[in-house]
Amino acid sequence: TDGFFRTSVPNVYAVGDVATFPLKLYNEIRRVEHVDHARKSAEQAVKAIKASEEGKSTEEYDYLPYFYSRSFDLSWQFYGDNVGDTILFGDNNPTLPKAKFGSYWIKDGKVVGVFLESGTPEENKAIAKVARVQPPVESLEQLKAEGLAFASKI
Repeated sequence: TDGFFRTSVPNVYAVGDVATFPLKLYNEIRRVEHVDHARKSAEQAVKAIKASEEGKSTEEYDYLPYFYSRSFDLSWQFYGDNVGDTILFGDNNPTLPKAKFGSYWIKDGKVVGVFLESGTPEENKAIAKVARVQPPVESLEQLKAEGLAFASKI
């Protein structure tokens, strides 16, 4: 599809897991298999259809890949891409009542993805911002030492 989820067949749109689309953040064509994208791509297609019917335009889809899961008292969120070098941070000791840990993915000297287990709403917003901004990383060791504090500074 294109950035409005139009297919090559006139007046036919495709959304969700089955649709490949331009992922602007990475300048690639991809599929994303998660309920968040399924919902947002459907919303984008509806906006595009409505705009077209009204003779207006709308912006192309600019999606930040987002995945999450919740099970009992465990929850995690992941934003961005999981390619490149990984840097683990935090404490993943399973004997702790609420271990908080995560990972950064670094490609071409910048952070392209972030995973966080047991994050607060504020921390989850911070990691989303990091994945969108893709800040440069000067030192992998410094990034590991700063951990979640790195995301809070962006």
